[in-house]
Amino acid sequence: MTIRLPLRFRLLELLCELPSATVPELMARLQREYGGERQLRASVLLGHLLSLRAAGLLEDRGGSLDSDGSLLLVFAATEAGRARLKYLPRRRS
Repeated sequence: MTIRLPLRFRLLELLCELPSATVPELMARLQREYGGERQLRASVLLGHLLSLRAAGLLEDRGGSLDSDGSLLLVFAATEAGRARLKYLPRRRS
């Protein structure tokens, strides 16, 4: 049985696997796991990412504007965030 983490913790786990990512990139990667849930929206993901950043588990790696002129922030895991992974349950692939 595969353990399904709460979305906030899955975001941390995913960002520990990637060098960095934006909200649209994370949404695309999470679509298969969380696509049927209403929480998989850009505004919700951004809120989780900002909370993880405020806790020191993520950091900003800059930003850019997309084709619509919206700001795309780039997030990456910090060493403190990577250290927290040991508290998450082991997931089977």
